[in-house]
Amino acid sequence: MEVLKCIQEILPELTRTQTKVAEYILVHPEEVCFLPLRMLAEKVGVTETTILNFCKKITYENYAGLKEAMRADMQDKFFWNHKLEASARQYEASDAMLKKLKENQKNLVDSTLEYLNDEELFQFVHELSRAERIYICGHETALTVAQSFRNKMLDTGADVTLVDVSNYACVLDALTHAGEMDVFVLITLPFYAAQTVALSGYLASIGATVLALTDKMSSPIVKNATRTLFCNAKNMVFHNSVASLIALTDILASLYILENKKRFQEHNEKVKQIEGFFQRYPVPAYEYEYFYNEDNSINKAKEKEEQ
Repeated sequence: MEVLKCIQEILPELTRTQTKVAEYILVHPEEVCFLPLRMLAEKVGVTETTILNFCKKITYENYAGLKEAMRADMQDKFFWNHKLEASARQYEASDAMLKKLKENQKNLVDSTLEYLNDEELFQFVHELSRAERIYICGHETALTVAQSFRNKMLDTGADVTLVDVSNYACVLDALTHAGEMDVFVLITLPFYAAQTVALSGYLASIGATVLALTDKMSSPIVKNATRTLFCNAKNMVFHNSVASLIALTDILASLYILENKKRFQEHNEKVKQIEGFFQRYPVPAYEYEYFYNEDNSINKAKEKEEQ
């Protein structure tokens, strides 16, 4: 039986303090999957013994067993797309639903920016500015955000490397080449990628600077991060939305270029010099696809297709 369903069924048999534990778990299941016993006790306002007795009441020998079972349930729901199935049953493609979807996306960005810790944001940018190289790491959906962030940071003149966390060779290459002055930006959303969590643990073990972009304080990469920025990613239909993350990385890249104007200007001058060379070349390069020959004529790809 699913853990949450089991807890709901046993609610009438619980003591008052055990009920507080049960209700917190039912409201915050993803968070509890990663919370240490001591922290959960503090959040609920009960003793650690109360939580351990609660675990035994629902047939788990200890808190670790409860968390393991809950993580298994959460992973099962993720892999089998339970939320998408539920959304497909619950909603209809209508004008009213379109309005709700628009409001959902707007609220995600608005709430993220409203509760953004400005001091932490500037410290985050400062860590990026002092880095010799920036490794931006993501997995699947988070990789899309990482790619967008990487592209903007490249335009600023920063030395940036994209790390696909699902590619072990890519991770190994980054870790073996990273220096003491390099910074790692880790991006993850529920259900948090195990590879990203493990990477954060390794980086913490060697004293590397880790900057985290995630959704909440209970995210498992937060404990290993030097600086953390949070976003609201709760989507109506899918598991997550990256709208607020994209907005957040846009702000980070914008502040970075304003804090590093000299670096950007030097980079931009090199870009203009290179572009000028190719534009003045006898056969203009990079304006369209062409094939070069000795008399400097241009054979476009289209001409080749016509032959």
